[in-house]
Amino acid sequence: MQAAWSQMSQELEQQKQLTDEIILKMTQQKYSNQWNKIFTAEKMAGVICYVALVAILANFRDLDTVLLQICGILCMLILAILPILSLKTIKAMKRVNVTTMSYKETMETYAKGKKNFVNFQKLNIGMSFVFMLLTIPVSAKLLNGEDLFETLDPKLWIATPFMFALFGLLIWVVMRCYKRVLRNSENILQEIEE
Repeated sequence: MQAAWSQMSQELEQQKQLTDEIILKMTQQKYSNQWNKIFTAEKMAGVICYVALVAILANFRDLDTVLLQICGILCMLILAILPILSLKTIKAMKRVNVTTMSYKETMETYAKGKKNFVNFQKLNIGMSFVFMLLTIPVSAKLLNGEDLFETLDPKLWIATPFMFALFGLLIWVVMRCYKRVLRNSENILQEIEE
């Protein structure tokens, strides 16, 4: 009788271990899915950034004044650097692995990645605003052949508030999405402890 109880106890322990492993794998999958969506969107945005960078570079000779050239160079730098940094911070968030790390390691890795991700997003908002301002004269010159530093068109003063409103709306939507993913990720990881 004692041998039967011992065997049943071992089987129950194995069953519990298997259940725990399945739960951890499902948790990891849910967590990864949260970040894969953002990673895919950021990769597509990165491609768009590099296409824009190539377009500016291909037409750089049309930027015929020093101010326009400075704006063009700064635009290209922002287009080259921000997508790389963005993907790097998201990859750091994707490194959290509940199946191979202890709960403490998982939460420490998540907290460090979250801090870097949030700090980068603050930098990204500021740099995106600067980029928008730099893009106005560069785009006007490359698309219309107009140097806004020489001729301040009144239409620009009308369009500027709409651009700021659109920029603000875009930032609000993106940040809301990122906050939701952070909140969901944290909830998923906290379920492990329970």
